[in-house]
Amino acid sequence: MSNAEKYRAIKFEEAHMQLMETERKFRKSCTQINLLNAQLEDIKARYKKAKLENFHRFRYNLRLKLACVEGVRNMYYEYAHVQAERVATLRNQIFGELM
Repeated sequence: MSNAEKYRAIKFEEAHMQLMETERKFRKSCTQINLLNAQLEDIKARYKKAKLENFHRFRYNLRLKLACVEGVRNMYYEYAHVQAERVATLRNQIFGELM
């Protein structure tokens, strides 16, 4: 095996490891988004109940939580989008797949 072939094999292995790591990060961010969506639904239900029963103090705190969790979820959306683009790029480089 020549030096050029060894170098290509090493580069392929590095790219493949990077692809696996990026896919893991993407899957983890999707899991976190699902958890945050469930948390948002819970907060919205509690806010609706507090609104119906005129608990103003609870409504204020729940609105703050709602805004915070939505912000975190939106950041995870952006992160997942970046990871998905990286996965597509790496798959194209390694396997020639177009996504």
